[in-house]
Amino acid sequence: MKHQQILDKLAARGLVRAMDEELARWVKHQMLYPGRSRAEIERGVIPPVLLRWRCLLDAEDIGAATKNVTRVALATLLHKYGFQDPGTTAGALAAVDELNRQVVLSDAFERQSPEIKKLLESAPVPLTRRPRTRRTLSFLQAGDVISFELSGRFHAAYVRAMHGADEFPVIEFCAGTFTRPPTWAQLSGRAAAAEHARARFGVVGLAYRPDPAHQVLPVDAQQPHPPHGGDPLPGRGLWAMTDIMSLQEDVRNLFPDARPTVRQNS
Repeated sequence: MKHQQILDKLAARGLVRAMDEELARWVKHQMLYPGRSRAEIERGVIPPVLLRWRCLLDAEDIGAATKNVTRVALATLLHKYGFQDPGTTAGALAAVDELNRQVVLSDAFERQSPEIKKLLESAPVPLTRRPRTRRTLSFLQAGDVISFELSGRFHAAYVRAMHGADEFPVIEFCAGTFTRPPTWAQLSGRAAAAEHARARFGVVGLAYRPDPAHQVLPVDAQQPHPPHGGDPLPGRGLWAMTDIMSLQEDVRNLFPDARPTVRQNS
């Protein structure tokens, strides 16, 4: 049994592709640091990935079948890139059984479930070279307003511009933290989250609309007025370069007073 054989049987091509692209890019990024140990790379890879995709697993408007497919895809792709998280693996094994009980996927998936479980439980093989990555393209547009979830809290951002040929958006966060995705009425006329461009980021991987991880949700589109008060000082740069995974740490630093909300429906 190969990783791609499992992924093909999940019948979720778009979700699997997005997750695979993210993991390849993030693993490659973590492997760029010279002299890092295997344990250090693992600590750099796994927590941000689980934090991002937890948004889908906690979402109330996502069905159980999609969540179970996501659990299997996540464990499979982590294993493909040489990593394993005990909780994620256990969740995937239970999800395989539940998908079969609910007859969600094909007969071939059910027949090969023992082999699928065997692969997921086996020790992954660490990569010996950085994975290949694809050139990113974003479907967002300037003037879009989005909500970004982090640990059960929501933060709003405005798409100021698209970099290059729609390679990635440059966004600016609005001041304020919300317990649910905000509306444009709550954001109109709001100041930037921090002055002097610290709230502005060029985000590689902020690509899909809708976001398959359910972390980024649309609020509004074609809004002509960005947050005010965040113009950069001379010599400070217009925005900081980041990735959809590392953006989580950027947001945590930008909103240090925000406290995570613990959800009970996972």
